[in-house]
Amino acid sequence: MSLKKIFAENLKKIRKQRGLTQEGLAELVNVAPRHISFIETAKSFPSCELLERLSKVLNTSFSEFFDCNNEISREEILEQIYNITSRLDDKKLKYIYKMVSEL
Repeated sequence: MSLKKIFAENLKKIRKQRGLTQEGLAELVNVAPRHISFIETAKSFPSCELLERLSKVLNTSFSEFFDCNNEISREEILEQIYNITSRLDDKKLKYIYKMVSEL
């Protein structure tokens, strides 16, 4: 299972646990409901800024979004993180490093 798909499924599960609709969550994080739908179907991945807003609004840790219950190996996770982050500029990479180091 891809990291994007894991994130998508976990976001949907957490949103529902909090009793929110896609529209309600979208309003709270200031994006279009369609954007939340795209993320929850793994058609899109949130920006660093949106990831931070989602975490705050849903009152959850970043790690909960990526919890895969051992369905994916550590090596696969690292490879997918590398693939996602290899396209980012230094400013965004430093932002991600800061978020992860706070976990």
